[in-house]
Amino acid sequence: MKMKKRIVTVSVVLVLACAIVALYWYIDRSGKQAEEPVNTAAEQLLAKSLETNYPPTPYSVAELYCEIVQCIYSADTTDAQLEELVRMERELFDEEFAAINPYDSLLASTKEDLATAKEKKLVFTGYILDKASNVTKWKRDGKNYASIMFQFMSKSESGSGGSYRNLIMRKDSDGNYKILGWETADGE
Repeated sequence: MKMKKRIVTVSVVLVLACAIVALYWYIDRSGKQAEEPVNTAAEQLLAKSLETNYPPTPYSVAELYCEIVQCIYSADTTDAQLEELVRMERELFDEEFAAINPYDSLLASTKEDLATAKEKKLVFTGYILDKASNVTKWKRDGKNYASIMFQFMSKSESGSGGSYRNLIMRKDSDGNYKILGWETADGE
């Protein structure tokens, strides 16, 4: 009887010891996972390489462009990230459009736009992009073009609103659609 009692006691102690070790391990692991930094939207976007993984369709180019603009207007974006986001935005531009929008000028005008938005307490809240099936494609002078509508959404003290734009792209010699420009819904 005494032998059985000892075996039971030892077994219970071993089970309790394993349970304590398992609980300690679980608490230790969950604490480490909570401490790991979560990448911001800008960090995730900047981790993409357009050189090796350029968006394959006009829709995906427009989607990436909208994501970049959303990150540019995010309060979480640092100055260093802003500079990289403007570089990335410019990588989406057609050579002709990039030539009339040099990096330094584009960065300066972006910073001015951000300052104006801050003054007016205007907050970028997102975008709405037409369905991929709404991409319009055409050919002119042997070059392929595409366009798609999107809307930037914002809110301010006076309420919510949005601005509609038609993003126009042209296929380059590598077969990638690049942004040639955009027009507002009223044709500007």
